[in-house]
Amino acid sequence: MLENNLKWVEEYGYEKHYIISDRGEKLTGYLMKAEKESDVYVFGAHGYRSYGKKEFAAVSKHYLEKGFNVFFPDHVASGESEGTYCTFGYHETTDCLKWIDYMLDNFGKDIKIILHGVSMGAATVMRMTGSGLLPQNVKMTIEDCGFTDAAKFFLFKLEALGIKSDKPIKAVNFVNKKRLGFDFYEISPIESVKNAKIPMMFIHGDSDGLVPSFMVHELYDACASEEKAILKIDGADHAQSLMVGGEEYFNALDEFVDKNI
Repeated sequence: MLENNLKWVEEYGYEKHYIISDRGEKLTGYLMKAEKESDVYVFGAHGYRSYGKKEFAAVSKHYLEKGFNVFFPDHVASGESEGTYCTFGYHETTDCLKWIDYMLDNFGKDIKIILHGVSMGAATVMRMTGSGLLPQNVKMTIEDCGFTDAAKFFLFKLEALGIKSDKPIKAVNFVNKKRLGFDFYEISPIESVKNAKIPMMFIHGDSDGLVPSFMVHELYDACASEEKAILKIDGADHAQSLMVGGEEYFNALDEFVDKNI
């Protein structure tokens, strides 16, 4: 399935775009244009150790068929982008905000943007949404299987291994701050969505073995957006809601997007 989707992306074609991060890394993005001219752009943010074309191959086809353009970057240290370390949404958020500015400068000041993030990318778009730094061009956010808080997520994984202390997290975080310039305890999407003003949709598989599905309810409840929706897909593991849900996923996505764009 993945190979077929990636083959379709290559056959459909895309433009490559580049920016330099605030840390000096060359980052790569991909633009897939709808057949007819459109002022709507879906911005895709991929997950940890994935890359843009892999994460958004399947959903890109759906968005393109709706007549939307699709733009997705490779995050730092992923795909064709430079860098050594992923940062669980910390630097990715800053980089993606820079990509949004790039889109406005190069694709048009009046374009409409939909944010769509998966896993770490979901954490990234949630942090973007609550940052207060997004332009009015960004009209809505779709988050798929994101975590509520990085430190709590890591603690949850440690507890599953029988470790009840957060000392390992604090030790790793000390190194992160010194060497990589980011802090796990500042990566808190649930705090970000408390400041959300645009429509938000929350998606999660109820059999997610990586990010527990109860987190989607905490995120939804915390979200301050007046317009919001939640979708849980039965039997879906982490980042598999689209593949498992199929028509159910796309129907719910279309209903929310068509209502808010």
